[in-house]
Amino acid sequence: MNSTPPCNQGLLLFDYDGVLADSLNILSEYTSIFCREHGLGEGLKKTDVEAMESATLSGLIEAAGISQTYVRDYARYLFQALNRDPLKVPLFKGIPEMLTDLAQHYRLCVVTANHSAIVRQRLDAAQLTSLLDCIYGNEQPGGKVEHIINALETTRAHPISTWMIGDTVGDIEAAKNAGVKAVAATWGWQSSIRLKSKAPDLMFEHPQALHDYFKNTLQQTTANPGISR
Repeated sequence: MNSTPPCNQGLLLFDYDGVLADSLNILSEYTSIFCREHGLGEGLKKTDVEAMESATLSGLIEAAGISQTYVRDYARYLFQALNRDPLKVPLFKGIPEMLTDLAQHYRLCVVTANHSAIVRQRLDAAQLTSLLDCIYGNEQPGGKVEHIINALETTRAHPISTWMIGDTVGDIEAAKNAGVKAVAATWGWQSSIRLKSKAPDLMFEHPQALHDYFKNTLQQTTANPGISR
């Protein structure tokens, strides 16, 4: 993991599914296969995803209508399916370039409801893991609020110069509850209308817009050294 930037740099925390990785279609496909094989209906529908409060494993289970009897089997099936072929989950266009560029100026972490091994394997395949200071996944104690706070402590970053970038209302709420700025990515799992209802500090429609904003913010700060981030 990258540990070279000084602690006074800004910290960008990225959700994985729906922000870095375009995983909804493949997760829906695997969930539908599992549900059909076990007589549990058709799996995830777009309306179910839109209504989710939290894009966690438990949230997916509830949205797909998977009964408690099959929870462990589903979790195991999903982990194995994703682990078999990490490249089957594409990164959104512009993500590798964005992370590579912004890592020169910010500290970067991933805070995800996915398993960190799945995330690390996919980012390893894209040669991006070395850009990150930390990856917090669902196998670690606590939820996203705790993981954001842990990332702050690990990187010695200040909440005022820390942004949590997510694509669900749960990500926005986690950012606010952890005392950092909430950034909504509307190219992910939930619509801009749904995300806007939680009043994020910033919203972006595509990765390039987010990339440009944080790069320009850095340039403006550098040009005005009296302004602290």
